[in-house]
This record gives sequence, structure tokens and C-alpha cells, in this order.
Amino acid sequence: MRDFMSRWVRALGLRATTATNADEALATLRTGRYDLAVVDGLMPGHGGLWFGTELQREHPYTGVIVATAYTDLLGEDASQPEISDLLLKPFRRDRFAVALERGRQWRKQALEELQSHAALSRELKERTEDLCERLHTSADQSPAIIYQLTAVMAERVPATLQHGARVARFAVATARELSLDQKAIDELDLAARFHDVGKAAMPAAILTKPWPLAPGETAIMRRHVEAGAEILRRAPALASLAPIVLTTHEWFGGGGYPLKLAGAAIPLASRIIAVIDAYDTMTDAGRDRASVEPAGAVSELLRCGGTQFDPEALDAFLAVLGRH
Repeated sequence: MRDFMSRWVRALGLRATTATNADEALATLRTGRYDLAVVDGLMPGHGGLWFGTELQREHPYTGVIVATAYTDLLGEDASQPEISDLLLKPFRRDRFAVALERGRQWRKQALEELQSHAALSRELKERTEDLCERLHTSADQSPAIIYQLTAVMAERVPATLQHGARVARFAVATARELSLDQKAIDELDLAARFHDVGKAAMPAAILTKPWPLAPGETAIMRRHVEAGAEILRRAPALASLAPIVLTTHEWFGGGGYPLKLAGAAIPLASRIIAVIDAYDTMTDAGRDRASVEPAGAVSELLRCGGTQFDPEALDAFLAVLGRH
């Protein structure tokens, strides 16, 4: 079968290399660059899906085509490789040629997305640096910097600015429920207002995209916390807010981003903001999407208590919410 497919590949003007098992194939891949890998679902030793997963870990832009007679091998396991085409045995030469073309198109699209995401990443870095420079040259006074940040967000991300104001109101009330001192409350108020300030540095192509973001774009969007922390860090009057903003997407039980912190390692202010941010995001109908009823949002918060959200901060917020 390998000999047949090798001849078909060469007849299409392409170069073919064969391997008798997954380990041999991985060793071959480490010695050269390949556009595509056609693998059997069942092989001696490791199967084709295991091989595909390992291949994409080391060579993420090599397309994977799986040939098999056993479609039940393909399940819902998220760890399975992304397959550019599936060849069901027995297959003819013309169907094999179609699979190769689909694999080449998959690789072409993957490389184009890589270039696009690299450009978006550069734009984010440049926009962040520009904002930092503007703040650095402004008056070193809190009111002036706050006014400037507010103006930038009102221009680029007005809905995010409004979201921050709502989060700040609930955060202050929650902090009082937890009996925090006034200095901590004032700091939390500002951090909540500007917890998404990094989105003001996001490329317009991501901010205005009318359909769901691709995985690479989502990864760039997640960097808004790092961009926001850098913007605040470069403004002397607001530098103390940077660690709070940086950790607003960490999970209480671990597994958040960008630092993978857990429990008390996450600042309390960040834990408070995380709960209220999630609630307001779910219940806000002003972002061209359906909102969740408050009761449904509360149920989701409770479901994630202890894993994503700090139970103490969650209880305090729900107490505030119950009074309003």
C-alpha cells in the first residue's frame, strides 16, 4: 500500500518518503520538512491518531491525512489531531489526489493564518508601546492619566469602558461587604474600571471581527491583560494597579492565564473583579449578542465557584446582588 501511494504521489510531481511505523516516521520528520503526512489509522505500535498528535506537536503546519477502514477510531477526544482529510479504505487514485490537494490547502491556510497572527501580534505590541509613550509623556498626576486613559477607551472601545464602570460599581460594593479598608477599595475601584484597558491596544481586525475569533486570534485577545498591565505599569500614578489587572483572568483553582496562579497567590482585588466581570459579561446585551438572565448567570457563577472563582469573593458579590 505504501508503494502504491508513493507512486501516486510521484505521478503528481511531488516527493514521497515512507516509514513502516510511527516512531520511524517521527524520526524521519526530524531530518527534513514535509508538507503532508498520510498515515494509516492502525499501525504496528502507535496508531495513526497518536502519530498525528505527536506530529502536530512538533510540526504544527504539516497536514495530516488519515487512511482507515475503521471510522469509529475518530471520536470526540480533544487531544486528537486536526485532520485535513479522511480516506476511507478502499479508495481510488483520484480520491487520493483529492486528499492530497485538501492537505496542501490546509497547510497553505495554516501558514497564512500564522503570518496574519504574527502581523496582529506586532500591531498589538506597537499599539501598546504607543499608549505607554503617550502616558509617559503626560503629566505624572493620577487625575490627568485617568482622564487620558478614559478618553482613549471612549474612542477605541466605548463598550469596554462602560463595562468597566459597571464592574467597578459592583466591585466597590463587594469590597465593602468584605470589610476592606478605604485604600484597598479605592485601588480596586480604579483597577476594575481599567481591567480591560489593554483592549484599547488590540488590532481593529480583532475588535471589529463580526464572527468568532480563530484560535490564534483568541490567543492574541487574551494578551489584553498583559498589554493592560504594561500600560498601567508605565504610568507612575497607576503602576500599583498593574499586578491586579494582569491576574484578573487567573482561576482560583488554577488553569487561568497568563501566569497559571491559584488561590491566595491571586490578588484579592483580581479575584473580586473576575467574579463581577463574568457576571456583567454574561448579562450584558449591548455587545451584539444574546445575554443571559441574571438567575442563569448566578447559576453559572455558583457552578464555577471554587474552580474558576474564589468562593469568598463570590459569596460577597451574591450578597450585594441580592440587595439590589
